[in-house]
Amino acid sequence: MPMIKYVYAVLTVIALSVGVYAPFYYFLSQQKNEKLDLHFTDKINHASIQFNAVNSAYALLANIVFDNIINKPEIVSLVKQANGASAEEQALLRQELYNKLLPLYKNLDKYNVRQLHFHLKNSISFLRFHRPEKYGDSLEVVRYSIDKVNRTGRPSFGFEEGRIFNGFRNVFPLFLDKKFGGTVELSYSFNAIKTEGLKLRSAYYSFIIRKDIVSNKVWKSEISHYVPSSISPAYLQEKSTMTDETQGNLTKDLIEQINTNISQEADKGLLTEGKFILHTKINNATYIAMFVPIYNVENKQVAYYVSYEKDPTVSLIEKTFIVETLMALIGALVFSLMLVLYLMSKRRAARALELLATTDPLTKIANRNKLNIILEKSIHLALRYKLPLSVIFFDIDHFKQINDAQGHDAGDTVLTTISTLISNQIRSSDLLARWGGEEFIIILPETEHHDAKKLAEKFRRLIQDYKFLPNVDVTCSFGITQLRADDNEASLLKRVDDALYSAKKNGRNKVIEIS
Repeated sequence: MPMIKYVYAVLTVIALSVGVYAPFYYFLSQQKNEKLDLHFTDKINHASIQFNAVNSAYALLANIVFDNIINKPEIVSLVKQANGASAEEQALLRQELYNKLLPLYKNLDKYNVRQLHFHLKNSISFLRFHRPEKYGDSLEVVRYSIDKVNRTGRPSFGFEEGRIFNGFRNVFPLFLDKKFGGTVELSYSFNAIKTEGLKLRSAYYSFIIRKDIVSNKVWKSEISHYVPSSISPAYLQEKSTMTDETQGNLTKDLIEQINTNISQEADKGLLTEGKFILHTKINNATYIAMFVPIYNVENKQVAYYVSYEKDPTVSLIEKTFIVETLMALIGALVFSLMLVLYLMSKRRAARALELLATTDPLTKIANRNKLNIILEKSIHLALRYKLPLSVIFFDIDHFKQINDAQGHDAGDTVLTTISTLISNQIRSSDLLARWGGEEFIIILPETEHHDAKKLAEKFRRLIQDYKFLPNVDVTCSFGITQLRADDNEASLLKRVDDALYSAKKNGRNKVIEIS
């Protein structure tokens, strides 16, 4: 009888424990999924914003080149004359145009602007700088962007597959004496997006394009530039975008393994033609793949911009989930103890996530995530209430030499010391953040540019005169700018980055302001 009572008691405890534990387990599972959804939404949105920012920057570059170099009478007249000219006359005009703009094309090639292409007004290819021997073919129907410019007389911007290469194309009309003479395009490759992307975020970048788009447009002689994508048989990759063995500390072999793991889910996501994010675990590390759809000039989804990252946040969320469910199971036996342990674990997890998200682990100052949040709010308040807002962007001169000569511990000491020196000199309303590596940004609300310049000069002298380590002299270069009425976060950061670049270019250990 005692044994039966004992068994009954154990079974009752188990049954009650399961009954109490089940709703908690369900609740925690839902909460984990919500955290992952929020995290993934934030990541994919940032990837999309980054792509659009780089794309806009290159479109601006194309406009500048067109307005200042190409759209000149001596250039446009050559194309205009070619319309209706004989083959011999066209050859002479083509050679003259090639000679005039070849230095420009070579310079643009350094920035991954790989196509400078002139077309006659009937959509006939006149001169491809990337394939000068190929001309005279009709691009009508094949190149919607050119047809659109011919039809409207206005520029067209967007992604499009071509006879040889795909590209993010900027097609401009050519007018001479208000008469239409043809079109010209400046286009850049995915490698340009990748190059700039790596400057903004450490990741492995890839570009996949629908197989049917390539098959319908690319010349058979040029189809060898493409290979099947390991993500989906419906997509191809251009060989020229796959040359890097390593990007952002991720290897090509690792990316292939990630693609193998996510291929089935990726096929489903690609069918939606929208943005999505997938994750997989390899050797106890979590990796995410972010898919941003690319739409062509006809507003049809034709490709995807894919970026891969190692993501410790996912593992942290999953580990937190495991800890919480175990605590909930123990708490099913002792409810009051469960409640205390659960609440404590939630607070610890929240603090850990907040600290991870907003603080630089080395210098203990704000990190880039917090900077983006504060800068967005500061810009909004400054514009709304018409208050001044200045930004200082600075980095440590020749920081790599310090690391190489003195070791990384010395470099870390310099970074932490500078963070402390500057933090002690700014107001509580100001924000000092580590942008990345040896770069720092200071947000100065209600500060005019001339006051910011004085402050930056003070910091420059303070760092220059400070004795960090024996035989180690440290200087910094500073860029300054003030918020304009038509600014947004991207334009403000671009301008202050230009100012910093100018300070470095002009000898370093300087303060340069761009108003």
